[in-house]
Amino acid sequence: MRLRVTSQINAGGSDPLFVMFHGYGNDESEMVRIIDAVYADHAANDVDHAAHVAAGADDAATETDSVDDAEPAESSAESAIEPSYLSFRGTYDRPYMGGTYWYPDGCSIEERRRECSAVGEAVTQLLDSPMFAHRKKVLVGFSQGGYLSYRMVKAYPDLFDAAVLLNPSFKGEEAARLDSSTRFFLAYGSNDHTIPLLDQCTARQVLDDAGHLEYHGYPGMGHAICDEEIRDIRAFVWSL
Repeated sequence: MRLRVTSQINAGGSDPLFVMFHGYGNDESEMVRIIDAVYADHAANDVDHAAHVAAGADDAATETDSVDDAEPAESSAESAIEPSYLSFRGTYDRPYMGGTYWYPDGCSIEERRRECSAVGEAVTQLLDSPMFAHRKKVLVGFSQGGYLSYRMVKAYPDLFDAAVLLNPSFKGEEAARLDSSTRFFLAYGSNDHTIPLLDQCTARQVLDDAGHLEYHGYPGMGHAICDEEIRDIRAFVWSL
């Protein structure tokens, strides 16, 4: 399988690696926008914290005539605000209208699972690189990408530290059992009419039974992302 991916990696770092999959009709930039928004919140807080630490160091420098202690705090904040990620583009191009997808809209459960398995096998081979060996690996997926992320955890239950599933459909997973220590963040909007309520309930039940679920519902939100959700994802990511 040929993978199309955009990446940003702190090659010498040990920060988390986000492995990301977009929704139907979109492309890899969708997930980059989401993770950049998550880190933008973090960056603002880090800069405020660094300024506070630096101010304290400046006060101390009044007595010591040295400000060297303030510099590492500022440098630390600057280096902490860029996420490392692999954001994948769907394996199928949508004709005429543009965008891509992971499996055909309305396809059978068997076909969905088969397509997810093929992607999962290819991605995990890539993740076998020594560059990623000691990093936490966090899946992030929207809609189709959320279901794909879940199927990857199911196929590789010990590989991923966490998975952020945004508005996934769990149609056909009613009898599924998941045995994994992966932590899950699951979220839906109350006005999401793209994913049937029954499928949303199935997702919550399957992941809750696995024992490591953080669930969020957002009043008034449709099949989309909201500011409050970005803040909640940020808190979840930094709790890992």
